[in-house]
Amino acid sequence: MADDKHDTSFRSKKSNYPPMPDRPARSKTSQLGAGWKLQIQIDHIKLTVELEDDIIIGRATEQDVNPKLTVDLGIYGGYEAGVSRKHAIITRHEGGLYIEDLGSMNGTRINGFELSPNRKYRLRDNDEVEFAQLKTVFRFIRA
Repeated sequence: MADDKHDTSFRSKKSNYPPMPDRPARSKTSQLGAGWKLQIQIDHIKLTVELEDDIIIGRATEQDVNPKLTVDLGIYGGYEAGVSRKHAIITRHEGGLYIEDLGSMNGTRINGFELSPNRKYRLRDNDEVEFAQLKTVFRFIRA
């Protein structure tokens, strides 16, 4: 690596985090149709994202001409925290939101539970989602 102070390989092959269990939706947010948005909080910063069929989360680099990211965590310390360029995707299915780690180098966790790559997990209101070492809180808000 050219610059040792920017080593982003935080996770070893064996994870210290337990696997994420399956869990049902909560009653008040089980159907997120028109009029709902996703709020992502990073420290004291709140990003509001329109609900789309696919929300791609990662970090853009200076070399990326068109990164095709919905949420760029690079400007919030994503590089230093070990966020991959295309880290995770959030998809909407039958009124619910699901998150899937896209095989990122440093993993994704919900409330401290490790997500298996390329498997969808139900997101719930107020979940703490960690992209590598970048902690966020997801909230479902009415527009």
